[in-house]
Amino acid sequence: MKKIAPDQGMLYYLISKKRPDLAKTIKKTGMIETVIVGLGGQGTRHAALMQQYGTLITAAIAPGRGGTRLLETIPIYDTMKECLTEHPNIAAASIWRHYSTAKDATIEVIETGIPIVVLITEGIPLRDVRDILVAARKHNTLLIGGNTPGVIFPPEGIKIGMLPDVFYPQEISSESFGPKGVTIISRSGAILYHLSDALASIGIAQNAVLGVGGDGAIGSTFRDLVPLAMEYKNTDLVVVAGEIGGCQEELLAEDIKKNPKKYPKPIVALISGNHAPEGKTMGHAGAIVAPGQAYGTFQSKREAFENAGVPVANSQYDLMKEVQIKLHNITYFNTGNYYKKMKTVWDAPLEKPSWGTIITNVLPNNLILSGYSLQEIIEQKGFLETAYLLVKGEFPDKKTAEEMRKIAVEAATLQIPKVKQFKNEDISKTLVKYLVLDDALAKYPQEGTTGAVKKTMFCLGRTARYLSGVLDTEKALEKLSGNEPFSHIIYRAITGNTIVNEKHCRMIETMIVASVDHGVTPPSAQATIIAASTRTPYEVAVAQGIGVITDVHGGAGAKAAQFFHECIEKSKKEHIDVSQSARILMKEYIEKGKRIEGLGHRVHTKDPRRDVLWNVASQTGVAGEHMKLSKIVSALFEQVRGMNLPINVDGVIGSIVADMDLNPSIAKALFIYGRLAGLSAHYFEEISSQPVMRRINFAEVVYRGKEPRHLM
Repeated sequence: MKKIAPDQGMLYYLISKKRPDLAKTIKKTGMIETVIVGLGGQGTRHAALMQQYGTLITAAIAPGRGGTRLLETIPIYDTMKECLTEHPNIAAASIWRHYSTAKDATIEVIETGIPIVVLITEGIPLRDVRDILVAARKHNTLLIGGNTPGVIFPPEGIKIGMLPDVFYPQEISSESFGPKGVTIISRSGAILYHLSDALASIGIAQNAVLGVGGDGAIGSTFRDLVPLAMEYKNTDLVVVAGEIGGCQEELLAEDIKKNPKKYPKPIVALISGNHAPEGKTMGHAGAIVAPGQAYGTFQSKREAFENAGVPVANSQYDLMKEVQIKLHNITYFNTGNYYKKMKTVWDAPLEKPSWGTIITNVLPNNLILSGYSLQEIIEQKGFLETAYLLVKGEFPDKKTAEEMRKIAVEAATLQIPKVKQFKNEDISKTLVKYLVLDDALAKYPQEGTTGAVKKTMFCLGRTARYLSGVLDTEKALEKLSGNEPFSHIIYRAITGNTIVNEKHCRMIETMIVASVDHGVTPPSAQATIIAASTRTPYEVAVAQGIGVITDVHGGAGAKAAQFFHECIEKSKKEHIDVSQSARILMKEYIEKGKRIEGLGHRVHTKDPRRDVLWNVASQTGVAGEHMKLSKIVSALFEQVRGMNLPINVDGVIGSIVADMDLNPSIAKALFIYGRLAGLSAHYFEEISSQPVMRRINFAEVVYRGKEPRHLM
């Protein structure tokens, strides 16, 4: 069933009463963002349940845990101030802190201007409650609680607190919910479930359920909330669920008598605690009848309501009857649908074990990086921007992009030891040695909300320098001004040229971007994630990932470049057609038991990176006879071997490297360099969102990142 638009529900209405400016933003974005404060056992558990219900939890607050993530996807900040710099449109907060620290946490939230604050914590000292109430009045905050089970808005699919999913909204069709119904406002949380079931059994929808809180002193009383519910156009009736103790009910009844215009809609009351003895607390701190007092008793509350013209139900059956009378026997939904929903909830099988990533969604013939297709990214974004996206989940703005460039360029200008590479030593092994021993990289800070991405940029700069050492192109990095685009530094490190060929520069960067990530299952990602689970240092973990990039994993591009080169050379030398030379060499490879690299893929039948690389190669004028061969190599292989193996990204990169007359080994260097960005993202995701030394089943991974979106 389709939920109502956020700007049609009661929560939006409450927000608009307190922060009209924020309501306008919500109307534009279609999102009501919330924050959870306090991540103990209860806060963490109910954060998951709120999220499952549909609540958009944008962020969480837990001092000392800033930079990590809750439930794998929700960023955690040390303070509300930090949080709002990243997420300025948060409209509601739930507070789950211990009563000893709840005051400071709640006031911090209130002072940031968040309009709706739901204080779950119970037993807060009265002197602390006093300070919280003063702050709430000063900042025009709707404070609900403490000691509240929270609030829930069934038509919107939003709950803030611990109320279960047992409340049912209006149905306006077989496919969508509507906003109308009864609003329940209660001091007790437990009784809400019974009220909901009773009303649902006769087809009465609940458009909102508000738990005012059970402590003796709370933020919003019946007298505050009932008129608000009345003002909301889609509330047809209000059910007030009171209990003995205090004088909330009596004050509400008095206000109804004095200001009837504030209460234009029907009210039905239910009061718990009829048989409670004087002086005994019944569940809540506020539910206690003081001996000899004329208020706070069941009888005093009942008489007050009846004198104000509000019927008081003695049981659920009476409540159902009174509501039906007031609403003229209207029904809001088919009761069969309600029972069907509840049966589905209770009969639901246990969820299969899984864990989440928000970095890359690997789909057949498609790669999604934080919601964006990699094809679009390859066409429109540079390497540093893409690395930033992998780590942070969004592209940087211009100011931030410039800051990241400076970090990477500075890292590339720092001197490195003379790179020594043993004969036949793989480039991956050489890079591992030097990255692990790089003191500058090890000491570079990674704390704070931007620490991870800054360290990634620094590592990319250092690795560019080490690549120049491996390729003996360090002279090309001398006398840098510091104002160069980072793509120029990459070009110099790869080619050794000081004069930058912009088209070739773009092509090299494009191949690197095409290699940045392929999810958590490739060996390089697995090695980094396993290392990160033990909380090994960053440079060690990413070096682990690079270390497993061998000829088996990551070496296909170099071998493909060599194969394409052999085909073209044979064609020229023997004066035969390229297709014929390719078929001859394929047969020779097969007879010798050698693989023809760059063909086939375990996920893709058409590699999503193929066409965009071909297009950029054509646009930059790089495309030549090797790439032309790459476009027909799959068909030739099928003729020779009888197998349909489409060319993959390694094969395309190999052909382009050959057309650029670069050493075939450059293809592997580009793969390693691009993949380093993905390894960095996986490292920081692991340490920020997963428990230490967890047992990792990589087949259980689920993408929980951004929904599909497009670059503008």
